Amino acid sequence: MTQCDIKAIFFDVDGTLISHRKHAVPTSTIHAISRLRKQGILTFVATGRHPIELRKLLPDNLEFDAYLCLNGMYCFNKNEVISTKPIPKEDMKGLLQSLDQTPFPCTFITQDEMYMNYANDLVAQVQRDISSDVSETKDVSNVLQEDILQVIPYGLDEMQISEVLKYMPHCKATSWHDHARDIIVKEGGKDIGIKEILQYYNLELSEIMAFGDGDNDVKMLEIAGVSVAMGNGNENVKAVVDYITADIDDDGIEKALYHYGIFHETLIN
Repeated sequence: MTQCDIKAIFFDVDGTLISHRKHAVPTSTIHAISRLRKQGILTFVATGRHPIELRKLLPDNLEFDAYLCLNGMYCFNKNEVISTKPIPKEDMKGLLQSLDQTPFPCTFITQDEMYMNYANDLVAQVQRDISSDVSETKDVSNVLQEDILQVIPYGLDEMQISEVLKYMPHCKATSWHDHARDIIVKEGGKDIGIKEILQYYNLELSEIMAFGDGDNDVKMLEIAGVSVAMGNGNENVKAVVDYITADIDDDGIEKALYHYGIFHETLIN
């Protein structure tokens, strides 16, 4: 593998770019992404996060060419929206029925906004675990008039999630925390968002590398030309990748780039 083989790299955010032990992006990662861009390699974010959260979490000097947000439900660059995939109104109506019968905290996410029906101590703990604030609470009765790209139920086990999905037949759920899930359309996911971004930039899957650490990264890693799991990643991720690098707090991204020959000698400014 040489630098010329890889034209673009996708990075998950939580546990890959951002260390939640240190609540920051490692300095080595910031330097590595800057160096990639100087070498002409495109850099893309691939996350379940919303741009609102990224603006708070990522340092201003960390720049990317495009963003795959909300697990591929909202892809964009600084010039335009590349793609969006709203949840069907029928499924949103079903979710509201489910919430009426058995209420649970839930975040509703549009292209421009994140809000909740209500929050509790569990929600606050989950959000602390990912270095994020709790979204504002407001009346959700108008969600059928909006394009909802993703919802996040909190505190439900697998059986309860399955019951909710019976009301949302066109959707699927992906775990990112023991007490939280992302619900998106079935034809969505990071892998689908990646394909749309690659079409936009006229790139092939064989020309990309991807870094991840969690369950919602598995399909992304399975399709990438070169796939890398962070040392702190879970076993599901490590089972599907080409290479397992060091922990995020041990310069894992930088070390993988050296391993694959994308970086050679020390960069001289």
